[in-house]
Amino acid sequence: MLHVLIVEPYTGKRARIKKMVQEMGHIVVGEARDRGEAIELMEQGWPTLLLTDLMLPRLEGLALVRQVYEQRIPVVTIVLSDNTRFDYVRQSMQAGAIDYLLKPVKAEELRRALQRAEERVGYFHAAHREFVQAQQFFERLDRLQPGEIIQKHAEMIQSMQSFEEGQQGERLGLFRMLYAKWHYVLKKHGLHLDEPISWEREEEAIAYFQRLCEFWLAQSASAADNSVKLNVKRACDYIRENYRSDHTLAEVSGRFGMSVSYFSVQIKKYTGYSFVNYLNRVRIEKAKELLLQPNLKIYEVAGEVGYDTLQYFNKVFKQAVQMTPGEYRRRLGI
Repeated sequence: MLHVLIVEPYTGKRARIKKMVQEMGHIVVGEARDRGEAIELMEQGWPTLLLTDLMLPRLEGLALVRQVYEQRIPVVTIVLSDNTRFDYVRQSMQAGAIDYLLKPVKAEELRRALQRAEERVGYFHAAHREFVQAQQFFERLDRLQPGEIIQKHAEMIQSMQSFEEGQQGERLGLFRMLYAKWHYVLKKHGLHLDEPISWEREEEAIAYFQRLCEFWLAQSASAADNSVKLNVKRACDYIRENYRSDHTLAEVSGRFGMSVSYFSVQIKKYTGYSFVNYLNRVRIEKAKELLLQPNLKIYEVAGEVGYDTLQYFNKVFKQAVQMTPGEYRRRLGI
């Protein structure tokens, strides 16, 4: 069963098409007279099929079909038209339409077109879910706090990464959709990231999207400051709670939706320490607590706070405290 959005400027023609679609067992989720109404309804009702007149005023129907294609909106498109010009047919098909039906539309032709659309919708089903999530994110982008933007953006990318209904190429298709959405939003706000698209693998795509997100945040840096601090604080809390584990800068920055370079700058700005120095500082503070327990050997303390070798623990401890762990104990009379 298809969820159909009908775009037709004339009420009588729209009613006739609606009746035919419903008689064929499908649901009409919206009716629009022009491109503007269609986009608004598409964002509210999330149809699986766009059934649009080609001409509308000033060929807006063709522009609508192109917009759906360029933004990688997972909606199947069928074009209706009074015009038989080949270049219109060609442009519609190049923009992703699966069929081009002449008006007045015959019931049997529409039925066959809807059957083909149902076959295509199966391919779009899982991608449609991801698109809705992305659309909701971008609709709220102006209202979200910067820290929320980083968090929700990371969650959205993780959801796309977990997409398993198909091969890796389909996941890259979702990333291309996200790329199109980001640049559509940036263009809408008069912004342009002077960096060409340069990714082929998922890891490169994720890093690229993080830079896009950070570019957006940089446009409102003063408003972002407190919220970004909150997100960095969450990362620092995570380090303090998991200081025993081996952590890398890439692992922690990725967990909290930031690129390595951005997180490096922010943690230094927030704590006064580089990532490695902050991790060592947390571990050494915990080690100082454990050294107060005389029953623990120094090598046991080293292992307890995440150091693989006693030699490296001694070196880091002396750099931080200006004495070895043994000297620290003796100074405290232990």
